[in-house]
Amino acid sequence: MAVDDTHAIRRLKHEYCFAIDAGNYEEWAALFTENGRFVRDDGSTFEGADELYEFASERFDAAFDRVAHLVTNPVIDVDGDDATGQWYLFLLFQDDDGNVGWRQAKYNDQYRKVDGAWRIVESEVTYGVRTDD
Repeated sequence: MAVDDTHAIRRLKHEYCFAIDAGNYEEWAALFTENGRFVRDDGSTFEGADELYEFASERFDAAFDRVAHLVTNPVIDVDGDDATGQWYLFLLFQDDDGNVGWRQAKYNDQYRKVDGAWRIVESEVTYGVRTDD
C-alpha cells in the first residue's frame, strides 16, 4: 500500500466533510466518480452529480441548519487504482428549530483513481453504533 495513496484518500474524505458542511454541494458531488453513489442505510441511493447535488441541496439542507462531520478511525486498503475505506462518523448538528444533537454512523467507501486523482465510487452510511459490516 502506497503511503501517498492512503494520504490522498484521507484528504479526499476530509474534503468531502468540509464541502458538505459548508454547503458547497457542487464541490462535494465533484469528489465522486462520474457515476458515483451515496447510499443511505434506508436503501435510498443517489447516483451521478445531478442526484448527489439534489440530495445535498434539498434533503440535507432540510434536515440540518448547521452541521459538522467528524470522521475517525480510517481503515484504508489500496489495490492499484482501487481502494476501500471504513470510517466512523460523529455528526454534530443544529436543526432549523435550534435543537442541537449528534449522530454516530459508519462509512463503507469504495474509491478509484481517475486521471491521477482519487474519487469516491460509492459511500455507504449506516447510522447507529455498529461494529459489524
